[in-house]
Amino acid sequence: MKTKILLLFIVPTFCFSQEFIKGKIKIDTPEVLGILVINLNNESESKTDGFGRFSINAEIGDLLIIAAPHIHKKRHIVQENDFKKEIEIQIEALPVEIESIEITRSNITSESLGLVPEGQKRYTPAERRLKTATDMELMVGFGFAFSLDPILNALSGRTKMLKKELEIERFNKNMTLTESYLSDELLISQFNIPINYINSFRMFLVDNPDFMEVMKTNNKDNIISKAFSLSEEFQKIISDEQ
Repeated sequence: MKTKILLLFIVPTFCFSQEFIKGKIKIDTPEVLGILVINLNNESESKTDGFGRFSINAEIGDLLIIAAPHIHKKRHIVQENDFKKEIEIQIEALPVEIESIEITRSNITSESLGLVPEGQKRYTPAERRLKTATDMELMVGFGFAFSLDPILNALSGRTKMLKKELEIERFNKNMTLTESYLSDELLISQFNIPINYINSFRMFLVDNPDFMEVMKTNNKDNIISKAFSLSEEFQKIISDEQ
């Protein structure tokens, strides 16, 4: 009889046990109180105290959303190590709007000094090399002359090489930008992309014109949503290859 009574007290302890993670929000402003932390998987939520600390129920792989009116919304995928120590999450503050400002410094630029034409396009290194190799320099004096360099570069294949170099530069730039929106953890845990195919999936996105149009908006939610909609097509490609 004593054994049965003891079990009645022990069982509820296991049934209602929960695992919490503790964290701290780091931001370059003193406003750390009341920042909302939401677990999208179990729909629980918490708010930070005056020191930016919070505690929330979670499991490995859960997606936490950190939000407040004065910060950029942040996502955090719960990892195994998050339960072993207090995690620190760096948050970026939104810019503060100022109604008016008095400018006292001089607006001296290379354009205002006449060193370069006003509104002149700024080129990347690859764009500059290609422009130099293809520009026809016409000189008029007691006659006229023009540079043969563009013709020679075209015949030698240098122009084609520089165009390919520019294409590679732009591709690498888009790959880096895509990685800043779509982390490895997000692609693995939420998109179900195999770890060996992460970079291949990013390349697949960069080659997709519709995705690159969404990238131009710089809207993180739209970019992630568009990438997620394309992940099913990518996984089908993987499946067909296997």
